[in-house]
Amino acid sequence: ASLSGLAGEANVADWGRLVAAKDDLVTTLRQKKYVDLLPQYNGVAYLEGKARLNGQGVIVNGDPIMAGKIIIATGSSPALPDIPGIGDVPYLTSTTALELSELPRSLLVIGGGYIGCELAQMFARAGAKVTLVTRRRLLPEAEPEISAALTGYLRDEGITVLTGLSYRRIARAGRGVELTVAIDGADEVIAAEQVLLTTGRSPNTDGLGLAEAGVKLSGNGGVLVDERMRTSKSGVYAAGDVTGRDQFVYW
Repeated sequence: ASLSGLAGEANVADWGRLVAAKDDLVTTLRQKKYVDLLPQYNGVAYLEGKARLNGQGVIVNGDPIMAGKIIIATGSSPALPDIPGIGDVPYLTSTTALELSELPRSLLVIGGGYIGCELAQMFARAGAKVTLVTRRRLLPEAEPEISAALTGYLRDEGITVLTGLSYRRIARAGRGVELTVAIDGADEVIAAEQVLLTTGRSPNTDGLGLAEAGVKLSGNGGVLVDERMRTSKSGVYAAGDVTGRDQFVYW
């Protein structure tokens, strides 16, 4: 709830400077809270490279490392929706959208989950003309009343929200993109300068040697864990987005 007598307002005057400031803040925090702290912990060795499970340990850059306990925390990546032509158009993800040096004049957001709703509102408030489309309703895992209320709030902010549609195809169109959708049985073309995909995330499990090590995956491709984050392989644990559960952090 807001405090009586207190008002706040923010306007994006320079998108490029804002993104640069964000990048600088993230870099500083990563350096101070992670990289600079590691040498202070005895017994922690930091290695960069490709790793995969191997017997009683892991192989990093071809070198075996023995380990009694292993934690898999490789995160997730944006998942592509099944739309004909999606591989032939330039698209943004929740990561690359926040790296844009220039604010797009118009933005088409595909996906009505919390990531799509948050970014649609953010870009609209920054000054872009935003269209948000989804096959079902907004926040389909939430109560219908919440979805309906959020749809109204976003529309009140000038965002075009289209729900309950199906995707026909997407293609380049001049210096932008065009998405053809079916609404109530009729095709409609939605054009925008940029398209942002927010249709879920896929756990990063490729190349880790999980199957060979006996680590089972769940139906959504995440590492299967129990209530103590133990995998099907003794001594191997998994945490974070790689489990396919509760994926909240995306930038």
